[in-house]
Amino acid sequence: MNMKIIGAFAVAAIGLGGTAGADAQFSGLGNSIKNEAKKQKKKAERDAAREAKRALDNAVDGQTPVGVSGGSTTGGSGNGGPLGKPSASLTNYTKCAGLPLSNITIGKLGSYSFQQGFSKEKRTGFINRRPAKADACILNSGLQKDEILYFEVDESSYRKTRNGSNYTLQCVNSDNPGGGTVPIHGTNGSSDSYLGDSHMKLACGNSEGLSDCANGKNSDRASAHSADLKKRSKYGASFLARANDLSKRGQSKRLYCQFYDKNSGKSLVAFEMMSKSPYD
Repeated sequence: MNMKIIGAFAVAAIGLGGTAGADAQFSGLGNSIKNEAKKQKKKAERDAAREAKRALDNAVDGQTPVGVSGGSTTGGSGNGGPLGKPSASLTNYTKCAGLPLSNITIGKLGSYSFQQGFSKEKRTGFINRRPAKADACILNSGLQKDEILYFEVDESSYRKTRNGSNYTLQCVNSDNPGGGTVPIHGTNGSSDSYLGDSHMKLACGNSEGLSDCANGKNSDRASAHSADLKKRSKYGASFLARANDLSKRGQSKRLYCQFYDKNSGKSLVAFEMMSKSPYD
């Protein structure tokens, strides 16, 4: 309530009612001031609550709240945004080998079920699959922690570039690509086959709903997958978003990785991934 208006009410009260009337009027006026103060306090609390909720929603969405400094909110630059196509500040370091990637899929290694008569069986395979795309050799989708990238390339062309163990998985911090490679836990980086052939061909009638399947033992399903690749003249490569050796427990690092051929200076594939601590 405007203080000038309050003062006017007080003067009018004195003029009309004398001392006793003024006491009564000021008593009512005091109550009005208290009520107004309470209203303003509640309004301020509501405004503060709305602002806190808005800041929390922005944080969940990966956005930087207004008035708060933070990292980038776009993919491929630092640890602040969603995983997607890496930014030019990262991809400029990569020269693609020129081998087209096909059947690009992201998923996880885990348990699935299927029926055998009355028996419900469980196996381990490549599950939670989703398709992905790439521009040349650079993946448009990033890998979350423990996710796996699978893709296929022409086998004869790829074999010509291998010449032994010349390929190595190199990873750098996305927010500091010039700072040197980050050591990846549990591998020397030379493998391009994290998944086994039996992981790719799930048992038919599987809980994943995949119709490209095979029956029999693990070895039977593995043989079915390798025979399918051979028929199509394809080589299947797969990479895990592994832990890194530089993060503390409960922390993750956003890394940009490329499977790099030391002989040619070119890469078969490149992608961003979230890498957890090896202690988690």
